[in-house]
Amino acid sequence: MQKTIQDLLSPLGITELTPIQNDVLNNYRDYDEVVLYSPTGSGKTLAFLLPLVELLSERIIENDLQAIILSPTRELAIQIEAVFKSLKTDFSITACYGGHSVKTEVNNLAANPNIVVGTPGRIADHLNRRNLFLRNTPFLLVDEFDKCLELGFHEEIEHIYGQMRNVEKSFYGSATRIDKFPPFLSLKNSVYLDQIIEEKQPDIRFFEVNTIHNKLKTLVHLITQFNHESTIVFCNFREDVDVIAEYFSDRGMAITPYHGGMEQDERERALIKFRNHSCPVLVCTDLGSRGLDIPEVKHIVHYQLPDKLDAFIHRNGRTARMTADGNAYVFHEDYPKFELPKLKNFSVDPRLEYFQSKWTTLYFSGGKKNKINKIDLLGFICQKGNLQKEAVGVIAVLDYNSYVAVKTDNIEALLSELNKHKVKGQRLKIAVSN
Repeated sequence: MQKTIQDLLSPLGITELTPIQNDVLNNYRDYDEVVLYSPTGSGKTLAFLLPLVELLSERIIENDLQAIILSPTRELAIQIEAVFKSLKTDFSITACYGGHSVKTEVNNLAANPNIVVGTPGRIADHLNRRNLFLRNTPFLLVDEFDKCLELGFHEEIEHIYGQMRNVEKSFYGSATRIDKFPPFLSLKNSVYLDQIIEEKQPDIRFFEVNTIHNKLKTLVHLITQFNHESTIVFCNFREDVDVIAEYFSDRGMAITPYHGGMEQDERERALIKFRNHSCPVLVCTDLGSRGLDIPEVKHIVHYQLPDKLDAFIHRNGRTARMTADGNAYVFHEDYPKFELPKLKNFSVDPRLEYFQSKWTTLYFSGGKKNKINKIDLLGFICQKGNLQKEAVGVIAVLDYNSYVAVKTDNIEALLSELNKHKVKGQRLKIAVSN
């Protein structure tokens, strides 16, 4: 039985569609190509996943792959896969991206999933290895299409599109308008749904920080003043991300780095700890400015200003999402290459004392492949660790390991007790996540 849109949204706790989601659902059937222009955080991912589910529900599904979804980054591909699975449909999806086991991906593709989501480079690689065939695939979806072009995936996308001989409908999502689409896409019967103008401007307050002593020390005072409110610190270079992360770590402050030079498991772990508030500060390159599902970021700190206004806008787009407000900070000695918004003066208070986050992330050496789920871990920690449900925070279960945020005054005693017991009959390593 075909699910209604409300049936699909119910597991996500969503009761109302965003403007771009309504716009797509009301228009997509009349066109072959649907272009979505909508700001970061406006719900673009669901805006194309919901009509895809409707389209698949109306078809007789055989073994041929039904849809290919392209994403410019590994993190966004993983996120799209997770969002689709959360819709609780009868359709299968698998993700393919760099840093993931090729052998695992080959096995997953051999199982004939209905949908494959991945980065253009890895999808093109599977096509060349003949692990993937798109001749009869009717639906193409490209998220953050502008970012795909910006990162140089033009040739890979052209190769992928060229293998699709029977495209019935395609969707292209973008946070910025695209002046000219590549001619190989052959857009003929298209609709452009533009929510960039209609979207209310985010409620962001802009501040100029007065530096005391030096920039790094000022940043420490600034983060202390935020009192564990969710914060992203942006740098232009990986090396600076690592320097800041090490400087904070040496002072016992909870901060986690995030950039393209890190291994995939390190990046996943960084985002998990940021989302569960055990590390309320994420310091990153512009890799963290788009395509990541990070709700409720209160502060954006431009440790270094980017060269282009677009990058500045995308960074700020991580805060004041939906109906929330947020703050953005630049440093007094930075000289912009573009016009900044009007800035209010901001002075840090060096007298404030830093306190550790009340949350700690525990690592479990088992996950989905061990038949372990969130309910298993919640019950295990509450029963064996004698914790109340309220003391257990965000639980993230990956394929081969899991991470759980807990709130306790004696983490050593909790670990000692938990390690005495098995989880679903399996002896797992349980430790504080590094």
